[in-house]
Amino acid sequence: MMTHEEQLVDVSLDIGKAMLLAGGEVTRVEDTVSRLLHAYGMRGVGVFTITSLIEVTARTPDGDEIVRTRRITGGYATDLDRVEKLNALSRDICVERPAPSVIKDRLSEIRGRKSEKAWISYIGAVTAAGSFAVFFGGTLRDLPATALLACLITWMDRRGIYKRANQLLFYFVCSMLTGFLGCLLVRFGVGVNLDKILIGCIMLTIPGIPITYAMRDMLLGESITGFLRFIESLLIAASIAGGFLLSTVVAGRIL
Repeated sequence: MMTHEEQLVDVSLDIGKAMLLAGGEVTRVEDTVSRLLHAYGMRGVGVFTITSLIEVTARTPDGDEIVRTRRITGGYATDLDRVEKLNALSRDICVERPAPSVIKDRLSEIRGRKSEKAWISYIGAVTAAGSFAVFFGGTLRDLPATALLACLITWMDRRGIYKRANQLLFYFVCSMLTGFLGCLLVRFGVGVNLDKILIGCIMLTIPGIPITYAMRDMLLGESITGFLRFIESLLIAASIAGGFLLSTVVAGRIL
């Protein structure tokens, strides 16, 4: 059975993992976990975080050494509201110092928060894709096809098909299906400018925020994490480009 201090380290890792998956920077995660453990009298606390791993070493008031490692798996997302709630939880913990079981219950409440309604996601995707398509030279006749493809991308993203297991495969399949269906729609008269339609849809999948986070981490001195995020973003962008290219080539030969 785990000791009280070991439970505290584990629940601190749970908070750090939730914060990292919600888009929190590694410096925030390291600072949060360190402050939580110091609040309970831990000494010699060391926290190391990258995008796929959190490692903690801490010494209890009795002098026992605790070492824990947490593998970070699952889909990353940008949820600043969740990051703020986790920040508030960590501040409350440092002041109140509740039992680990209480912390787990409050963390479960934050994790169980419902995501945005589906219709908001679809409206946002259609608006963004249609705006980009028109901005880059499309016409109003391209909007129906753009809207249909934007809904397809949003549906796949919300369903998380392959996304948690392999993001590269998800974006490749998503872009390939979108490109092929775009060719079909234009072939049957739903839309005129295929390139403008696909540009609008591509904008929904481009990893702009991860690239921004990569630059942020590098500027904050977290070179390893920033480099890993940047390489991952480049691979995602390459899979998106490859999926659209393959779909247009195949569709051009078949149709």
